[in-house]
Amino acid sequence: MITSVNTVAREIPYADAFPTSYDDPSPTQHVFVRVRTADATGYGEGSALKWFTGDTAETMASIVRSEFAPAIDGKSVPAALGACRDLAARLPGNPGASAAVEMALLDLRAKQIGVPVRDLLGQPRRDSIPLAFASGALPAETVAANVADAFEAGFRTFKIKVDGDLDGDAARINAVTRELADRADPGEAFVRADANTGWESYERAVRAVDRIDRQAFIEYYEQPVAADAVGDLRSLRTGRGVPVFADEAIHGVEEVRELTREPSAVSGFCAKLAKAGSLVDIVRMGELAADADLPVTLVSAFETSLGVAANLHIASVLPTLSSAAELGGNLIEEDPVDRPIARQPDVAVPEGPGLGVELDDGLFD
Repeated sequence: MITSVNTVAREIPYADAFPTSYDDPSPTQHVFVRVRTADATGYGEGSALKWFTGDTAETMASIVRSEFAPAIDGKSVPAALGACRDLAARLPGNPGASAAVEMALLDLRAKQIGVPVRDLLGQPRRDSIPLAFASGALPAETVAANVADAFEAGFRTFKIKVDGDLDGDAARINAVTRELADRADPGEAFVRADANTGWESYERAVRAVDRIDRQAFIEYYEQPVAADAVGDLRSLRTGRGVPVFADEAIHGVEEVRELTREPSAVSGFCAKLAKAGSLVDIVRMGELAADADLPVTLVSAFETSLGVAANLHIASVLPTLSSAAELGGNLIEEDPVDRPIARQPDVAVPEGPGLGVELDDGLFD
């Protein structure tokens, strides 16, 4: 039986400048959860992207304390997992809180039965996950130099943020593809341009895409238009042949079903615990994507290495992945875990039992 549920809210600054079209320099938002039984301890993390969900560290922690903790305290772990899922359905709009509690419970249950968390999620398909190098919307020459260094370090997929200034965005992406063209052929290196809705509409997105040189290096354009502009996404993909991934347009299973109906509006999508609120639901989203023959990119949304570990376990069971996942606790200033996961071109799924990464218990003191 669960004997205690502890919760702490924490804001963590970015490690380095990471400008995007949202222009939000505020610290990253986290809730950490520790769930104990007499024989084991499970750890969970929820992160918030305020522009997606409106969550903050304090609101996530408040929901865990007032709703989730009373619902699971004193229950067996399997019963608590059921209660967590039921409560998440009754309290939509709280993905950070539900993700943190579910993660802690899955970590705890996996430890109790002596298996990695991925064994609770599905059929393991891979033991390591390729990772992308990510850059904010920095000056073109800075981004290009960083990409060149990352290529030499072994990265082959590069996510580049854009900020809605079409000329500046094109200059940034073109500087990156120029660097890569000196080092690799198309199909050996991949660039993702993430607009975070900053290109706004079909018309502006077309103007932006038409400015990009060496299109063969572009894996996809991520959420180039407004989140509700599904018709624009579909027109870009089917009318112009532009590879587009959804991010802001997809939160959970229902949006995946809607956007993958024929003709699919997207070439794939990004999945984040900060939006879906459940490891189990992201696996289901990935299964639906595979049914439509579409890949998924997992994104850790500025999580610590605990959240990164959870995403690695998810990635290990998904049927179809894009060229690389976007995971890495190095984007934030603090990583309060026992074994930080380094940002490398290819990262092994942590060995169990559990998630394979634990929080510093000093967080809860």
